[in-house]
Amino acid sequence: MKLPAFLQPEPDDSLEAARIRPAPPHKLSVLLVDDEPAFRSLLAATLSMDGYHVIEASDGEAAVAAIEKIKRVDLVVTDIRMPHVDGITMATTLRKAQPGVPVLFITGYPDDLAAPVPNSSMLSKPFLRADLMKAVHELMYTM
Repeated sequence: MKLPAFLQPEPDDSLEAARIRPAPPHKLSVLLVDDEPAFRSLLAATLSMDGYHVIEASDGEAAVAAIEKIKRVDLVVTDIRMPHVDGITMATTLRKAQPGVPVLFITGYPDDLAAPVPNSSMLSKPFLRADLMKAVHELMYTM
C-alpha cells in the first residue's frame, strides 16, 4: 500500500532524522481510535512501520471493548470528535482500567487544541509523519 505524500518518510537530512526516533526493539502497543477508516488505516500503517504494535478501534465504544480484552496498552492515539463516545470520554474510561496511560489526541478542530487530561498532548490535523512520530515519542519517553 502506497502512503500519501504527507505520510511518506521525510528526507534523511540531519534535522528531520533527529525528529523521528524508532520504537524500541520490544514492540510497544498503541491503541488507535478514529472513526474515519481511511485515516485510521494510514495512521496504523505509519505506526507499524516504526515498530509499534497497533490495535485499531473505530470509535470510543470499540476502544473500551478492546482494552477490556487486551488489558494493557502503552499509548492511546485518538481522535477527539467521534460518534457514540468521544475521545476524551473514552480516554477517561480507559484510564480507570489503566491509570496514567499516555494519550495523544488528534483533532481537525482548532478549538480542541488544549490537552484535556494529564499525561496527554494534542496534534492538529493535518500533520506530517514526522510530527506524529515526534508526538508519540515525547509522550512515551519524556512525560
